[in-house]
Amino acid sequence: MRMENEDSFERFSEQARQVLKLAEEEARSFQHGEIGTEHMLLGVLREGESGAAGALEALGVTLERLWKAVEEVKGRGSAPVDGEIGFSAHAEMALELAMKAGERQFPARGDKTSRPLMGSIHLSEDEAAKMVQDGKLTPHMEALGITLEQVRRGIQEAQGRGVQLLFDQRAPINTPTAEAERRRHPLFRVSTEHLLRGVLRVAEGTGTTILRGWGVASISEVSALMFANHGTLPLTYREYELHFTGLAGRAWSLAHEEACRLGDSYVGGTHLLLGLLEVGTGIAATALSEQGINLASLREQIKPGYNAGDWDQPQSIKLQPRLKNVIELAANEARRRHQSFVNTGHLLLALVRKQDDHGYEAGLLKSQGADMERLRATLRRRLAEHNALTEEEAESVDDGGGDAAVYAAGASVDVIENGLQSRELDKMLLALYPFTIEARFVLEHARLSATNREQPVGPEDLLAGLAYLGISKDTRMSKILADTGVQFGNVQKVLKDRPGQQGKAAAPILVHSALGRACILLAADEAERRDGPGSPIKSEHLLLGLLREEKGVIADLLTELGTSVEALRARAEAMAANGPTSN
Repeated sequence: MRMENEDSFERFSEQARQVLKLAEEEARSFQHGEIGTEHMLLGVLREGESGAAGALEALGVTLERLWKAVEEVKGRGSAPVDGEIGFSAHAEMALELAMKAGERQFPARGDKTSRPLMGSIHLSEDEAAKMVQDGKLTPHMEALGITLEQVRRGIQEAQGRGVQLLFDQRAPINTPTAEAERRRHPLFRVSTEHLLRGVLRVAEGTGTTILRGWGVASISEVSALMFANHGTLPLTYREYELHFTGLAGRAWSLAHEEACRLGDSYVGGTHLLLGLLEVGTGIAATALSEQGINLASLREQIKPGYNAGDWDQPQSIKLQPRLKNVIELAANEARRRHQSFVNTGHLLLALVRKQDDHGYEAGLLKSQGADMERLRATLRRRLAEHNALTEEEAESVDDGGGDAAVYAAGASVDVIENGLQSRELDKMLLALYPFTIEARFVLEHARLSATNREQPVGPEDLLAGLAYLGISKDTRMSKILADTGVQFGNVQKVLKDRPGQQGKAAAPILVHSALGRACILLAADEAERRDGPGSPIKSEHLLLGLLREEKGVIADLLTELGTSVEALRARAEAMAANGPTSN
């Protein structure tokens, strides 16, 4: 592949480089002499795991359909293409726009009143000690504004758990203004999502022409779908009843034992990593051992944590918040492969995904010599090769009972599995009904609100998601909410000040409450009654669904905000009667 500045590819993510490699393969398969935007779209779909691919698939853009369209529009060449192959002018433009999209990842510089936006780097104590001894940091760390004094303090605070170094992403050193500085900066990267945005911004490109002919949504709508796909909600419907294999259940039990051994008051990613290794067999343990990772050496790296629990009261053990997301991401890995079980491979792949490459677990594995890209590739290959259970894991499918099912109060394997089944109801509900992109945006922000409250997604979170439109989008919905006092900041303040369920342990899997599901069903009814059967659910339908009950959670919340169900319903009904407002 050729481009004016080939060094630019060094700043592309591994996933984005894979997309470009696949795009080249597609160009050669069509016997086209250059890589076009249409081939880049095919590369995104073939890579298949990014938010960009998920967004295209949700819009009905499939490989088969796009292959056919490319052949109809561009035809096939008359002879195989040998030697190097470059990018078309439109593809070059898309790559440049993708890099400009990557530049926009830098946060605004801080001022005297703004809070810092902290990032972190993890490394082993041995690595940190060598840096202090040599008196020299890596260029990457120097570029982020990290100092040797920070490393010294990090070693003192590590207590055997590795060194965590914080840096302010809003500091001047990390918010370069010149284009050349931004593209050389350690935080600069071009992702697959940036590539798709770049392609869509080239209006004359073949890829965009094909999509426009299909009526595919605008770049802002595709961006909203990519945001939603970063969460754990499905964009298309698949129905499964997920369970853990016996080995996966055993890994959870061993993770709890490791937390007890270390004196930790939580079960976290490090404990699960040890549990997956300690099982000794299965996809995860095999993949780790092939990387030279063994249980004894890993245990030496992991020392007791800061917060020791009282082991006469095992109910004090909780799941680390991040690990809850790992559980659901592992379930998503299973459902993506049409598998109705969660095995050790799914769990490890969710634990070491690319987005967490600078996380603590990844840092531990790297310090033991693991090649993270190769590890992930091995896991994906083995999970793809076995549409049924592997022989080892098939022989030990857990029925949910026995010692392996109970490892921590409120977070047993049974409880987690029940949460996954409940979550499947949510996913079925949210995937069966046709939501507009803006409505999906609201649903994802409702989940973020519930996560912050450590409660199931309820009507109040749906209202918070609607109110978020006011600070992110300029729509009639956001204006109506703002005019009636339902502003995001006010909603957040009221929810924070309301007496909640303090002291009650948050469920391992974030689900919608019964009331939250009921509101979505009412929104579906509003859409059907107003716009006809099969009509998409819009943001105004979500609001009208919330307002169907005269008394209850929403009525109380609106009173605290200085308005009422009646006042807001009148405005929402007028808006719905005036035609579509959201896409």
